[in-house]
Order: sequence, then structure tokens, then C-alpha cells
Amino acid sequence: MVQTAPYGTWTSPITPETVATSSIVFDDVLVDPITSVVYHIEQRPDEGGRSVIVNTAEGRDVIPSDFNARDAVNEYGGAAAVVYGGVAYFSNATDGRVYSVKDEQGSEPSPVSPEDPNKQYRYANFAVHPVQTNLIASILEYHPDENPQNVVTTLCVLDTTTAARTGLVKGADFYAAPVFNPCGTKIAWQEWYQPDMPFEGALIYVADVSIKNGTIVLSNTTRVAGKKLEISAGYPSWISDTALLYTSDYTPGSSIRFQNPFIYSTDTGSSRAALATPIAQDFAEPAWYFGLYPYALLGDGSYGAFTAFQDGRNILYILNLTKPSDPVQIVDFPFVVAQHLKQAGPNATTFVFTASLNNQPGGVLQCSLGAAPSFVPTYEYLKRSSAQPVDDAYISVPKPFTLYKGGDPNPIYAILYLPKNPDFEGPAGKKPPCITGVHGGPTSMSTQALDLKKLYFTSRGFAWLDVNYRGSSGYGRNYIELLAGNWGILDNQDCEDAVTMVDKQQGLVDSNHAAVRGGSAGGFTTLCSTTTAKNNKYYKAATSAYGGISDLKLLAQATEKFELQYMYKLLGGSPDEIPDVYEERSPYYNVLDPCGQPQMTIPLLMLQGKNDPVVPEDQATGFLEKIKQEAPNEKLSYHFYDGEGHGWKKASTIKDALIREHKWYVENLL
Repeated sequence: MVQTAPYGTWTSPITPETVATSSIVFDDVLVDPITSVVYHIEQRPDEGGRSVIVNTAEGRDVIPSDFNARDAVNEYGGAAAVVYGGVAYFSNATDGRVYSVKDEQGSEPSPVSPEDPNKQYRYANFAVHPVQTNLIASILEYHPDENPQNVVTTLCVLDTTTAARTGLVKGADFYAAPVFNPCGTKIAWQEWYQPDMPFEGALIYVADVSIKNGTIVLSNTTRVAGKKLEISAGYPSWISDTALLYTSDYTPGSSIRFQNPFIYSTDTGSSRAALATPIAQDFAEPAWYFGLYPYALLGDGSYGAFTAFQDGRNILYILNLTKPSDPVQIVDFPFVVAQHLKQAGPNATTFVFTASLNNQPGGVLQCSLGAAPSFVPTYEYLKRSSAQPVDDAYISVPKPFTLYKGGDPNPIYAILYLPKNPDFEGPAGKKPPCITGVHGGPTSMSTQALDLKKLYFTSRGFAWLDVNYRGSSGYGRNYIELLAGNWGILDNQDCEDAVTMVDKQQGLVDSNHAAVRGGSAGGFTTLCSTTTAKNNKYYKAATSAYGGISDLKLLAQATEKFELQYMYKLLGGSPDEIPDVYEERSPYYNVLDPCGQPQMTIPLLMLQGKNDPVVPEDQATGFLEKIKQEAPNEKLSYHFYDGEGHGWKKASTIKDALIREHKWYVENLL
């Protein structure tokens, strides 16, 4: 029998334990190009948050329990392993060295990079030379001291037979995606320079490869695509020995500024569009992590499977790569997020990928395609992200909205999850309280993927509204650049406006009982909503889930090199150039209003990892002390987690943080 009960008070079988341990997060999918065996890397929150390489078909761990296949290059990491000829090569987070391990029961890893007693080196994004297979190209990140802004990034070569390291490419601030052509005579890579992020002004280069004195030597280095500050090119891979596929947000002769695919010929030294007509859709996402390839070659490379973003979710295209072509959209593609696409072996017409649905857990999948021109797909789950499906009765399916305010031609994109529980309904005439989710980045996006954390709240009678504010990715470069100089302003305003419009225009949430929460850049927006926002009394509760930025001037001194000058673009200059802006946008300097009176009235919960290298712990401790001094009556709660960084990895942390957040909303939002 359905009970009528106030929103936010319902009971639910989705527990903190369910959220923390019943769903697997996949870091990557790997395909051995020699054996065609598929592997994946999965996170294990109940094993201290380590990441494990798994033989997908056999369900067998490839690395022992005291190893952790994760890297921290650029602090975000990604592409921590590669498998070649039945041997996995991986970056071990425990000691920073690279190891090799045979895919055999009981095999023990052996180090293939030099000893590093001071843990000054990090490795990621490996490429095995297809002929001289003992040589592996890798990103190398050198930390000469404790200042994260002094990091030096290069490309290097590891000799796995001697554990020796030699230099390969240097000079840029950052590198990614080294890839050899099939015969090993050429290599391509991506590089970029401050103040750019890889999605702002990244370049792709190719060079000839020769083997001399037991290592790789490059010559005839040529820029393929990209331009500092203006054009982003990324995700290179070889179609053949002379044809390189990549994506770029610049199409010559077109005003379209979306990531579209292109092909470069080393024979002619020129590029051409892979599409017959540019498409106003992003065929790639911002590369916050290494290895997020949005496409896979098919067969001999004559075709490719490409994901693109449409209406806030991924769609799938098949594209003829032999000539400029119009893509064929695969209608039967239920996955709202698809990442880590890989061809399932040499000349295979199948590909593997990680995927998320909006109505059930996703997993690692293989897609087999029928013949042209329809390419009818068949999907096979190789590994599900959850052994137990979620009861449909508790799944709140996302409702996307495109919201316009006044005469502004740039919309706000939002995704609403309404309360859903088969045992409860809200009181007649009442609307549910709304938790406003603010994504990180800020050049990122909230997806429509099923998220047990959100279901935890919606099954208890809360609404959840994710906001892709102006500056979010997935809607083209022009939309991303709307946030330039406006960080801390537009994101705050758009989140408030989205809640108000979904209430006043749609009648679906109670904007008078709204909370705001976010981590990383979303934590900054959350803290701004309590201090610097025009209406800093809009919400009834706030949660900075991790990495809440409070002092932008201090962050510019202490954050990692990868994002340091990204902040300059988002705010409009460096701290020396615009010191007033850094203070005006920082919650730390705005606990008091201009008249010197406390202006913080929104109850604030702050959760912080003690080992966060992106948003250091002192961002939280300093802000908390400032609040206690200047706004002693502010309702405040906080907790710091040992062994956690920028985002939660441990099951104990995930559970505790969720319990604290839920309690905070019950006390303050209802």
C-alpha cells in the first residue's frame, strides 16, 4: 500500500552500502593487439580504493592485491596500463614505477622502469613499439621538489629488458597520446602549452622513428593540427602506416566550432575532414583523463565507430573513412555515456567500450555491427558494473531540459530526477525539495548516466537537478568560452535560475527548499553560493563534497601545474593582473558583506580529502577558521578524510560522506 509522507522522509532499500560497493567504476578497457584478449581496469573501493587490471572474459585479476594500476600524471591520471602479447605493463600507484606482468595465474609483476626511491617520477599513456616490442613510449612526469608547479613533463622510452629510460620528446608543458603506426616507422602525439588546457589549444605532431643504440630516435617532426590558444586537436590514432585520424574543433572554411574527425596523410602532408559536412556536435570530450578515446577503427580502417554528444548524451555514428562521408547514425544505441572505445583486435568489425545507461547499470560491452549500409548493432555485456540490477520501481529516469532566461540566446541545460519510490507519494499540492548538483571542471558536464548516489536521494523523496551551466562541455567550443572571465558568476547564476525555472515554469520542484552541492569546481560554485553570489541566501543548505575552493589567490600559489593557468582564463587574468577579481570571487574574502556584517546564512557542510593535490586541504581549513572568526553563528559542519584526494576512492569514505550529506539535508532543507 502506498503511503503519503512528506518529501525527503521516505525510507528506501538503496543504502550507503549499496552506493559504495554495489557498482563498479571502470577506469579503462584494454585490448591486446596480438591475442585480441580484452581486459579492463576497475576500481575497488572495498580494497582501499585501488584499481585492478582484470582479464575480462575470465574475471581474473592480472595483478596481485598489493599492486594498484593507477597513475597520477597531471594529478587526474588515466591510461595507466597497456597489454601486448599477453603481458600487461602498468603504472603502480604504490611506488610510481612501471611494472610488467604476464597474464597467467600467479604471475608476479617485475619493474621495467628505473628505481625511484624518492618517488619523483610518474608514468602514463603507454605505447609498445610494434617491432622492437621491448621499447615502450610513455608520458614521463618529473617532480624535482614538493612544489607541484615545478613539474616537468616529457615523452620517454622505457626498455623493458633493462629497466632503462631514455628521453624522446621535450619542450612542451604537457604531452599525451603517443601512438606508433602499424609498422613502427612513425609516431604521433599530442602536446600543449600553458595557459592552454588540452581542450583549448593542443597540437598534434608526427615524426619518423628509427632504432639506434637500443632506443627510439625521432626525426622529421611535423605539426599536423592544432594551434596555441585557438585550436584544440586530440585523440590521434593511425588508420594505416601513412594515415592518422584525430579530432579538432576547427574546420577550415566553416564557423562550426565543435570537435569533428579529421585525417592526416603523411604522404601529402595535409589533412582533410572525415565528414562530408561539418556537424555541430562534439565528437570528443575534454581530456581531463588520458585514454578517453571517443572512436574505434573497424575492419582494415575503412570505417570507424564514433561517439558524439547530442542533447546531453552520447550517440553513435559509423563513418566511411576512405572519403569525406556523411555518418550513419545507429538508432539502437541505448547508452547515454560511452568511453574508452577500442577495436576488438586487428581488422575486427567489433569494438569494446565502457558504457552507462540511464535506467540500469552499464559495464564493459562489445558491439558487433552488421553489414553496410545499416550497420545493425548487437551488444554483449563482457562485464556488468553491477551484479544485481536496480529495481525499476526506484529508478528515476532523467528528464533533460533546455531553459532560456529572458532574451539570452544561450540556454541553460539541466537534467531533472524526480522522487520515485513505489511505497511512497508526496502530499497533495506539495512539491519536492531540490538538491542542485554542480559538476566539476568547470569545463565538463553532468551526464544522464544512472548514479546510485542520486537514486539514494530520489528514492527518499528528494528531487535532484543537475545543471550544465554556461561554460559546460558537450555543446561546442563557443558555449565553453562563455565562462571565460565569468567563473564564479555565470555558474552560480545559472544554477539558481535553473532551479527557479524548473519550479515556476514546470512546477516540478520547490525552489524555496533547494540545496546546492558539488565537488572540485562544483565545490567552488557551492561555496560562492553562500558568499559571493548576488543572492547568497537562495539555498537552504550547501555541501562542498570535496575540493571546495575558497581562496583563489592561495590556489594560484598551490594548485598543480596542469590547471594553474586555466584559472587565469576563467577569471580573466593572473592574480598579479587582477588581484581585486581574485578577492571578489573568493568565498574566503567574502564571509562579511561590504558593511562588515556576516553574510553567510546558508548551513554549510564541508568534506575534504587530506591528500588532495588539486585543491589542497588548506583551502578548507583556512575558510573554516575564517568563518569561525567572522561569522561565529554560521551553522557549519565539516569532516576531513585520511588517505583521500580529489574525489573519494575508499568505500568507508563514500558511505560516511553520503550519510553526513543526507543528515545535513534532513536537518536543514526539510
